[in-house]
Amino acid sequence: MKNISWKKRFLLSYLFVGALPLLLLGTFFYFGNRMAVEREMEQNNADMLSQVMQKLDYVSEKMNSAAYHFSGSEMEGTLEEARNRAIVVDEGMIISQLLTYSEIIGEVESKVDTILYVRGDKYIYTEDGRISYQEFEKSMEQYGNLTLSSFFRSINSAKNNISIKLWNNKEYSPKDGSKVYFLYPIPYMNNIPIATIGFGFDTQSMDNLVRTYYDTNSQVYIYNEMRQEIFSSSPLDYSDEILEELSKQAAKYRQAGPKLSRTIINGKPFIVTRETSANSGFSLVSITGEKEFYQYDSNFATWFITLIVILLIGGIILSITLSKNHYEPIQSLVKNMVENSEEPEVSTQNIDEMKIITRKWMDIKNKNEELSALINRQRPMVVAGCLRRILKGKYKSVDELNAMLRSANIKLGYLYNFVALLPIPVEESFDEEKNLKIMTVLSDFVMPSVHIYSLDMLKDDGIAIIVNCQDKFIGKDTVDVRTVVAKQLSQALMEKYEIDIPFYIGRIYEDLMDISKSFLEATAIATDYKMLGNQKIIVFEEIGCEEQNLQYPILEQALYIQCLKQANEEVALKALDNMIEAIRPLKSFVITQCLCFDIINITIKTLDQMKGFELKNVDLKKIITFGSLSEFQEKMSRLTVEICYQYSEFKNSKNNDLKAQILDYVNHYFCDSDMGLESVAEKFGVSPNYLSRFFKQETGCSYIQYVTMIRMDYAKELLINSDKQVKEIVAEIGYIDVPNFVRKFKGYEGLTPGQYREKMRNERV
Repeated sequence: MKNISWKKRFLLSYLFVGALPLLLLGTFFYFGNRMAVEREMEQNNADMLSQVMQKLDYVSEKMNSAAYHFSGSEMEGTLEEARNRAIVVDEGMIISQLLTYSEIIGEVESKVDTILYVRGDKYIYTEDGRISYQEFEKSMEQYGNLTLSSFFRSINSAKNNISIKLWNNKEYSPKDGSKVYFLYPIPYMNNIPIATIGFGFDTQSMDNLVRTYYDTNSQVYIYNEMRQEIFSSSPLDYSDEILEELSKQAAKYRQAGPKLSRTIINGKPFIVTRETSANSGFSLVSITGEKEFYQYDSNFATWFITLIVILLIGGIILSITLSKNHYEPIQSLVKNMVENSEEPEVSTQNIDEMKIITRKWMDIKNKNEELSALINRQRPMVVAGCLRRILKGKYKSVDELNAMLRSANIKLGYLYNFVALLPIPVEESFDEEKNLKIMTVLSDFVMPSVHIYSLDMLKDDGIAIIVNCQDKFIGKDTVDVRTVVAKQLSQALMEKYEIDIPFYIGRIYEDLMDISKSFLEATAIATDYKMLGNQKIIVFEEIGCEEQNLQYPILEQALYIQCLKQANEEVALKALDNMIEAIRPLKSFVITQCLCFDIINITIKTLDQMKGFELKNVDLKKIITFGSLSEFQEKMSRLTVEICYQYSEFKNSKNNDLKAQILDYVNHYFCDSDMGLESVAEKFGVSPNYLSRFFKQETGCSYIQYVTMIRMDYAKELLINSDKQVKEIVAEIGYIDVPNFVRKFKGYEGLTPGQYREKMRNERV
């Protein structure tokens, strides 16, 4: 070493110090790049699975909306009337409604089978017409025996939305077709349903829905809110043993665990990806081979090694050149940099710092994206809930209202407020995207000194618009701001989507708490003035001016009726006072008395329209006897308060809970031989006559018919799935007399119990 010149020593040191970091850096970069690619692939797969979940939530929301719509439509009332009065339901109307729901819920690549079953009926409505339930079971034979899955019991007693998978489950065979039915009680979210509506998706439809957004070589499983498997994708080219293990692994991760994990199945590595919906409760589990999941590119290693070799050779050439020609200038430059550097350790820690900064920045970015997505997902629901409570007058104080406005980022800072209602009637030719188009135009509308917030009022068949403005009038001509806003919105709807729709507008108020009054006024116009010809913009005051032949404002009458139906005591009393004050200037008591009787008649008609509601502890005879207008006003005010109070209590009564308990009890203990009408009535503290009328009203059949029906259904299950003798089955389902049971069973099925058992077992073979 002593004979080696200082230049050679520098060259050897430079090559050693330069080549080793390059190799380390290259190795670090290679594996870092590979990890980055893996993270990117994991994120891409997670995003695609999230898109599938969003699509499932979207389809679930459509089914919820259809159930809500059917519950609020005239069809529900028709079914209720048919059950009470035994009238014939228009089959074509039901089929048309089912086809409409199928078109709305289904996509281009999906097929939805919609069914409707009236509780207690022996028939079921499908898109092809009304058929008996036995025929429906036979049409589902390719997916398994519905009796084994207790499908009849589910559609006859479901109180909440449930999902059921129908498939041939004799043994594990994922290659067989299956079908998923999503069942919703009608009326939806009611303790005493009268019917059940179902939406069925076969394997191909569900597979198309998944593969549209998650087109990977993966095995995908879907679990419902009860953590039950309702779908598994078309099986991959694996053995039955591996497919069975994949199903077990999916069930393991369906409820909890990391969103991405690794597992080994028969010596082969797999990646498990999980996604859960907070809205619908569904869970998605995807299991993919590790190689297919990351899609490794073997050419990258070859090209990268070639690049490192080139860099090493280039570095050697460069180091030789520098050592020969530029050593001293570089030494001087490095010395000056070290002496003048404020952070002398940066050069030795640069790589680690960049790695930490990059990782830290990615963590912050991911957290910000998650937080932003969460806020964006929740904000529309918060805004919609706040707007709905404002329109319904649910806030008790201005402070509570302002606090909610701040949390929802709703700006109502201007002085004046009013509400406009855009009616959206439900028609056969109605465009399902019309509401979305209108809401899009309203959200994009901009006008100086005006804030606009819109809300789709699903149950009111319309879109409500809350307008907050700075002035009542605009321009030198003092044009009403309501007319200006309505005309500009109408013009925007016509220009963009050619939508021509009327605007019903309430009065302008300064107090935010009075926005609900303006909404009631707009609703009153929409209720009673839908046949106004070509007039598209109607303000509340104009209606009162048109009724010149009446002695009190017809508009206040409409508002009074609307307030009674909504149990809004405060506004109802004000509308009543306005009607009476309009009568007060009359000098003829006879005319005044006739108009007062008209107000009483309006009130009685409104009570008659409140189906199921009976006013108690009120003597109407005392109300019609009055000696002065002031006495009449006092009596009507007390009556109005009592109606609003009792109707509000009626809505929250526990009568529905009692009915639900009775049905649950009968469905659970129907096998008890002592389950007579009198014993059940005694248990729940009601009369046998009431219980008999309740079953006729709620199930469409008598108590005996209902118990017989579910007993026969259970007897069929025992005949098929057990080797018990007929007399043992008779005792188990609550009958005492065997001949009597055989006679009833043959009348119900057309076969004796023994013949039925032999027929069903032959069909299974």
